[in-house]
Amino acid sequence: MDEAMSSIMKEMSETFERFGKAAWRKQTVYGIKSSEIRVLLCLNQLTNESDHGVNISDISKRLSVTSPTVTQMIKNVIAAGLVERFNDSTDKRITLLRLTSKGEVVVQKATERYQFLFSGLIEKLGEEQSRTLILLLNEVYNHFYEVSSNEWAHEDE
Repeated sequence: MDEAMSSIMKEMSETFERFGKAAWRKQTVYGIKSSEIRVLLCLNQLTNESDHGVNISDISKRLSVTSPTVTQMIKNVIAAGLVERFNDSTDKRITLLRLTSKGEVVVQKATERYQFLFSGLIEKLGEEQSRTLILLLNEVYNHFYEVSSNEWAHEDE
């Protein structure tokens, strides 16, 4: 590997590390962890899209995380009074989820915060650079997804 490539790799790696440590990722809304905020936002979005209700596997699929992970976060937000369980009206064996009024307030506050963060970024970068950033971030995601799905999957063989 040549020196220029090594330098770029180091700079890119350091940049990704800074994102992982970024304070804005760890901020809470009303003391609720960012991962739980993502679950609440997802529940809100799925509720708006669905006429049958939302269950844990719906959230798990949308967020691309395991059901046990979502289950633990749901337990936490239920304990905080942000989400409630209820039985499906057509099949009482099915448990569905919905935001409480307190949960709706947290979702509204989180939505306002994200709108503030991203609108400020778009204003700073401008529309063209913002669209370029979206394109590049999607390419980064796709690359990492492909590499983790293919190359590293055979490491144990």
